[in-house]
Amino acid sequence: MGSLTAIFYNLGLAGSLANIIGGTIGIVMFTYLGDFIQAWFIKKFPNYFGKRFTPTNRFLVKVKQKFGLGGIAAFTPIILSIPVGVLFALALTNDKKKIMFSMIVSMLFWASVLFLPYYLFNVNVFEWLKNIFER
Repeated sequence: MGSLTAIFYNLGLAGSLANIIGGTIGIVMFTYLGDFIQAWFIKKFPNYFGKRFTPTNRFLVKVKQKFGLGGIAAFTPIILSIPVGVLFALALTNDKKKIMFSMIVSMLFWASVLFLPYYLFNVNVFEWLKNIFER
């Protein structure tokens, strides 16, 4: 949503950098507070966070089995959101440096895919994709 907002409101380079810095802060914060957050949610909502299989859970398990941490990191900025992706990655591994590295690399990749065409070539990636899927 941050990338979409920065492009939609034409926030320029400052908006793009704020988006990247905010994403990095979110990744670091949720990586180091993730265990506490997960424990709190399980304690507060034990029935909701039980071992239930939902379509979302099935999708995440398939990504985990096929692609591992790299796959989760790749889907995090565009589908899962940073908090959900980091918390799911913490369920995979306890190596916080590896989680942060993979998530930040993925976030920078998607930021470059969305922002570079827009600022260098004046191509709005969101509008371009929207036009492709409307046909």
